[in-house]
Amino acid sequence: MVLGAMLVWPKANVPAPIVPSFLPMFGTAIFLTEILTAHLLYTQYSVSGRPVYAALSGAYVFSGVSVAMQLVAFPGVFSATGLAGSMQSAVWIWVFWHGMFPGLVGLALLVRRQFPRGSQRALNRRLIALALIAGGAVFAGAMCFAAITAATSLPNLIAGGSYRTLTDNPVGVAVILANVIAFVVLVASTRLRTLLELWLAVALLAGSVDVILTLHAGARYSVGWYAARIAAVCASSAVLGMLIWEVSHLYRSLHRAHETLMMASLRDGLTKTFNRQYFDTRFPELLGEAVSTGRPLSVLMVDVDYFKQYNDTFGHLAGDDCLRAVATALQSALRRQWDFVARFGGEEFVVVLPNCNMDSAAAIAESLRGSVEALNIGAPHSPEGRVTVSVGVATSEQQGFALVSELLQEADRGLYRAKRFGRNCVAGAEGHQ
Repeated sequence: MVLGAMLVWPKANVPAPIVPSFLPMFGTAIFLTEILTAHLLYTQYSVSGRPVYAALSGAYVFSGVSVAMQLVAFPGVFSATGLAGSMQSAVWIWVFWHGMFPGLVGLALLVRRQFPRGSQRALNRRLIALALIAGGAVFAGAMCFAAITAATSLPNLIAGGSYRTLTDNPVGVAVILANVIAFVVLVASTRLRTLLELWLAVALLAGSVDVILTLHAGARYSVGWYAARIAAVCASSAVLGMLIWEVSHLYRSLHRAHETLMMASLRDGLTKTFNRQYFDTRFPELLGEAVSTGRPLSVLMVDVDYFKQYNDTFGHLAGDDCLRAVATALQSALRRQWDFVARFGGEEFVVVLPNCNMDSAAAIAESLRGSVEALNIGAPHSPEGRVTVSVGVATSEQQGFALVSELLQEADRGLYRAKRFGRNCVAGAEGHQ
């Protein structure tokens, strides 16, 4: 912005094309951005309880009301002579607007220093916010009312559409100093440690460029005047852009946190496999799809052999480690991304294999059994001397199972059949695999 102002400076007085609709478009854009910024700042205050946000919201309400009143008073916007006041009134409103806003930002910083974080009750917080916001609106209304009703009593700041009188007037110098001093004080006192401080500084810097270029240009519809209006839009939208970015960033973070929380709620805390809740929700859906499409759905019931004896021998902490290792082995042995393992309860796991027939399911079950045996976890109470699993296999296509309970009972019968065969093996309800 500073570089742009330097480039425009030599030609700031050069007349540019007159666009009568530019001023109302510009004023409307500024009004909307200021009011929306005030609303988002109030929302920040509602969430955090920090009075600085309410104070800044009041400052932006002041700015929004001021620009609206300037549009009302400005000749050629709503009427040839302005709906209220005169050209002098519009210029004085501009002076009050640009001269007072930096002071209100400074007041907000003072509020932050005195009240770093609100500790008031909810009712008091709302009253504080309403008082500060209403104060900004009332202050703007009072200044604008004075500019409109007492325009003839105030010094003339414009002559024949030229701002030269204002440029050489102490009032113009005071407006410039108000913006520059507010910018310097903000940078020096905060060191721009937060995003809000950084973009407030950008807004004040743009405001300073706006004021300096406007006064240097000397008249409307000059190159410098148009450039100053661009700086004014930057000043108005700087904090708004930051707030919108923060809201978007917060939404993304909240979405990621929600997804993480949802995934955590569906995982077993010990083994990190899916939990029983996920299985009870997902398995009926998959069985319904299998029945409607005619594709097979297989399910494996997996039980850790002699696990009670393992716990009694080594203790429950070692038992937990054993279950974690078994769960990892089961998950690692699955090759298809849509297959999943869930902890069914205690030392039992269930493996769901969509679009998998009996022969393939039996082969996968044997692979899972071998993966657990390959862990070589010592278990002196087991005939093999290591931790093993028994696996029961069932497939929806066998007997046309359409109910979850029927398919699970079939897999459970296979599991008990495997145990009768001596454990560490795979079996279906109707035969040894």
